[in-house]
Amino acid sequence: MLCSSLQVVNGELHCVPLEMMLMVMTAGDSVGENAVISPLAWTSLDDEVLLIMERPEHCTVLFDYIDRQIDEGLAKELMRQLVEAAIHIHKVGVFHHDLKPENILIEYDEARLIPRVRIIDFGCGCFMTPGYHGYVGTSCYQPPESNTQGTYEAGPTTVWQLGCILLQLMSKMIDLFATGMQHCEHFLAYTIMELEVSEDCKKFLKSCFLFNPDQRITLEQMRCHPWFSSSVPPEA
Repeated sequence: MLCSSLQVVNGELHCVPLEMMLMVMTAGDSVGENAVISPLAWTSLDDEVLLIMERPEHCTVLFDYIDRQIDEGLAKELMRQLVEAAIHIHKVGVFHHDLKPENILIEYDEARLIPRVRIIDFGCGCFMTPGYHGYVGTSCYQPPESNTQGTYEAGPTTVWQLGCILLQLMSKMIDLFATGMQHCEHFLAYTIMELEVSEDCKKFLKSCFLFNPDQRITLEQMRCHPWFSSSVPPEA
């Protein structure tokens, strides 16, 4: 869709692409200050829209970063940033809809002890509303209630997707979410049980994967979870 709606920009009426609007809402005014990659400009071509965005100098997609050795301590710091980013995105009224390793950049440099999480690709995003029908996003990160109930909410969906990301960071199964088993409770429970991580981390993951969305942990509860304040035992 080339135009989502007419919006006043700098005192003038413009037809603004939805993805651009969502990024402006979530990235804020200062380039590079937010977890969301900042949009700089857009232009309409014949049958598509070209978005021009901030480009961090030293970064890689989390999907590629997973191939490196990631210990629980680093995974915890990345997840902490992701939870904070998700809370911010929802607070401004936006539902990303497609959080996954391919849509997360890891920014790093010599001066930064902990890599920085940056969120990209709001192509499946939308405004926050109560209840969604017809899942939009990557199917293997789809929450089970969208199939069983035919409807889903932004909060529980985002929590499910964050759980998927963390499980991929911690698991040695590279094709974990290509098996088609991600909606099998026994498969998820066994996979979490077999992880070589702390019990707090396992409890955190289990709370993300409760199949009843009303019982699933919330983003705010994730932020306050004991895992984030616990120390990670050294690797053997």
